[in-house]
Amino acid sequence: MPNRLMNFLRCVALLLVAGAAVAQTAVAGRIDETQGDVRLYDPAQNMRIAKVGEVVNEGDSIVTGSDGEVHLAMADEGQIAVRPNTRLRIAKYRADGGSGDTSIIALVQGALRSVTGWIGKYNAKGYAIRTPTATIGVRGTDHETMVLPTGSPDGEAGTYDKVNHGATLLSTQHGTTEVRPNQAAFVSLKDKAKPRLLSSVPAFYRTARLDPRFDRLHEKVRQELDTKRTQRIEAIKQRQLKPDEARRGKAADERATREGLKRGDTEQRAQQQQQRHEAAERRRQDQQRQYDERRQRLEEQRPGELRRSPQGRARQHDDPAGGSHGEGRGKHGGGRNQ
Repeated sequence: MPNRLMNFLRCVALLLVAGAAVAQTAVAGRIDETQGDVRLYDPAQNMRIAKVGEVVNEGDSIVTGSDGEVHLAMADEGQIAVRPNTRLRIAKYRADGGSGDTSIIALVQGALRSVTGWIGKYNAKGYAIRTPTATIGVRGTDHETMVLPTGSPDGEAGTYDKVNHGATLLSTQHGTTEVRPNQAAFVSLKDKAKPRLLSSVPAFYRTARLDPRFDRLHEKVRQELDTKRTQRIEAIKQRQLKPDEARRGKAADERATREGLKRGDTEQRAQQQQQRHEAAERRRQDQQRQYDERRQRLEEQRPGELRRSPQGRARQHDDPAGGSHGEGRGKHGGGRNQ
């Protein structure tokens, strides 16, 4: 029994941790285009097939087959194209429009093309593509990064980076090399040396099937960047205000409820007092009515007693039609006359 209880508690703890992780997951982007074999994996390694419009979250991994390619519209208005035979993970992502915005992508193998959004423009230190041999930073750019494994027919194993617009910084612990438009730089998988510029762009940098949509994309992104960022900041402010408004509304409702209860108690006490007063008045009226009915019955049942009473004699004395009083006067008066 103790072991079962401990196992149960562990399961509950894991579920709580997983729930908290899901609640804190940030949306990194959505799928704009996809072709061929493209799979998405969440941090728990649950797999789903990539579909247009599907959300890609922080912590998700993207794996493409030999015919697979997918384009992502990122939350900071940037764009990423993932090439065939590629494995990457969105290690960290946040795009709220503030100084904490971050985009860190771990490229294990294969290639991607990135047109950076407002993170690359306003928080370049928060943007990085990390490979097994190097880290690529940006200065607002359209660039392509490739990781060739050992034995690749395309060239020497290592990290390559080509710039189409803007500039990148290819860095290792041995140094940093700036790469400008129409240039490519390289870091070997085995050499411990500073990244170096190549004399020409490698031949494996060729147009992919979905690349036509990237034509003039860099200019389009730049034109809309500031507006989209401002909209995001405002949207986040509104979301933050709603919980405050909800809390204030709840507090107001509670106050109104308490006041209503107080008013209800006061009204109930007044109503009860009025009911008691009306009941007392009804009892008084009932008692008076009963008294009057008893008196009336007595008058009807014993009229002689009533006449013999002082009140009865007084009424007879005042009555000019009273027979006994009249007769007495007549006899007594007749005697005096005689």
